[in-house]
Amino acid sequence: MVGNLVRKFTRVARTQGLGYALNAASRRLIHGPQPVGAPISQTGKIDFLGHWEQVLGEPHGDPSKLGTAPATRVQWVIPNFGFGSGGHLNIFRFINMLAERGFDQRLVILPPYGWSSPEAARAALEQWYFPLKAEVALGVEGFVPAAVTFATGWQTAYWVSKHRASEEKFYFVQDFEPAFHPVSSEYYFAENTYRLGLKGITAGSWLSEKLSAEYGMRCGAVSFGVEHDRYVQQPRNSTRHFNILFYSRHVTPRRLFELGLVALEKVCAECPEVAVIFAGGDVGGVKIPFPHLNAGEQKLEALPDLYSQCDLALVLSGTNLSLLPLEVSACGCPVVMNDTPSARWLLPDDAAFYAAPDPDALAQVMIEAIRNPEDRARRTAKAQEIARAATWQDQGDKVVELLASLRGGGAAG
Repeated sequence: MVGNLVRKFTRVARTQGLGYALNAASRRLIHGPQPVGAPISQTGKIDFLGHWEQVLGEPHGDPSKLGTAPATRVQWVIPNFGFGSGGHLNIFRFINMLAERGFDQRLVILPPYGWSSPEAARAALEQWYFPLKAEVALGVEGFVPAAVTFATGWQTAYWVSKHRASEEKFYFVQDFEPAFHPVSSEYYFAENTYRLGLKGITAGSWLSEKLSAEYGMRCGAVSFGVEHDRYVQQPRNSTRHFNILFYSRHVTPRRLFELGLVALEKVCAECPEVAVIFAGGDVGGVKIPFPHLNAGEQKLEALPDLYSQCDLALVLSGTNLSLLPLEVSACGCPVVMNDTPSARWLLPDDAAFYAAPDPDALAQVMIEAIRNPEDRARRTAKAQEIARAATWQDQGDKVVELLASLRGGGAAG
């Protein structure tokens, strides 16, 4: 628990400034957990109402400007970003691809944030990700008339839905965000964003089908691509171990760390030749009684070699998939995933190993994979074929197609 709080403090300090992080920490000590960004009033009491009014928004933008923006102007509204966010990486990737296809791109960052200016935010974005082919603006006042305005994280959807100078309002949905919270106010605030009438472009078919069936959203789906100049199988180093990569994001509950850890303990007890490589999060403070390497968070350029040294990868997710299954597959490592609809949409049965989200079931599938190298090789070859055919440029084209088909009441492509 203490380690998690220290890591959270470090992330907040890095992205929003030390003063903000110290204030947030002192509020937690005095008042207990509270919504991120909830201010303290002059009386020293938590201003829950002020916080949720900021999230839920109010009508804004000049309605007389509706439809006056160029048809190519696409405005993206995001929650603040930090270092290493896969969700933000995908947003920035699609912004640049639309810019390359002739669209005029604008990025609006909603509070809370610690940036002193749009230029400071852009500099951090370029340092942590890559140069962005878009204007950058801060706060609600950064909205401008647009042909299309995208909400991204659920905290942005209310403001987008209430912008009166956007011709079309879209929602780039990368996961089922209500599931990030217990059944709580946050859960229902997040869930209700799917009822705001925004048109959805989702990361994968599972989300598109779920939002259409359960909330009546008009949606279309893009898939994942692979950076083929990066994720290439590297030469294997000699080792006496059978290496299992575990995507170990224990600070992210939906990545099912504890479930995977229990399963891996069973595997290592049955197969003494196995060593586990923990990657994606630092497990130095976790008791792990079997052979392992704590690889922690790695720079992007180190990942292909790391993946190539592994004989099997355990990649779990209670909600939508991460990018790892395709990237690991591109590097020649077969993948084990939980057998749930949210994890099954990307790779077919003959390209991955699936097991129920239960430690015994996962352990049994991994043991069978360890003992059957021919089956591993077949599934690896199929997954590698799929990964090599998956390009981000194709998905950029798909976003353009979906914008055309969903705008003006058309059916999703």
